[in-house]
Amino acid sequence: MTMNRAVRASALAALLLLGAGLAQAGPRLFVNHKADLSYYQRIAVVPFANLTNDTNAGERVTRAFMTELVIAERFQIVEPGEFHTVLERMGGLPDAQGHADPKKLAEAATEAQATGLIRGAVTEYSTQRNGNDEVPVITFDVEMLDVATLQTVWRITVSERGRGRLPLFGGANHKSFGMVTQDACREAVKALRKEAF
Repeated sequence: MTMNRAVRASALAALLLLGAGLAQAGPRLFVNHKADLSYYQRIAVVPFANLTNDTNAGERVTRAFMTELVIAERFQIVEPGEFHTVLERMGGLPDAQGHADPKKLAEAATEAQATGLIRGAVTEYSTQRNGNDEVPVITFDVEMLDVATLQTVWRITVSERGRGRLPLFGGANHKSFGMVTQDACREAVKALRKEAF
């Protein structure tokens, strides 16, 4: 390989890495450092609000996020069916978009003996053009509230995007919505484990 070709190959590799870094920005995380994070042992999870055109986006991201919480083995999670029953009895079930009265959520979480309440919103769940490909893009916010005060304990925003083909090297590296959702939730919980768990 001549020196000129080596320089061009290095520059191309650097551009590809830079592009990947720009497309995959890390999660944005806020942690309330006044909160005693060890206090939150039992938590309730509210189905995430869905602010997208995909009617199943909220449910899919909620389930994937809960799976990652279970894998983290940090919290005892109120069984979703049990929490749903309590919310229904109190008239606190979220509406079709996932919006709910925070006071009713806190009352239901108190009855379920939870000290933390997790809720979220999916703001993007769509495909975007990436050259000749279409790739899935997912963005969501999640926060944990103190049940007694409804103050934010932590809040995180995550955006994940699938990758299309790299024509230079051939082959495909496509990710489905399911894979991108799982990756986004894994990234969120990984960041939370470092700073908030």
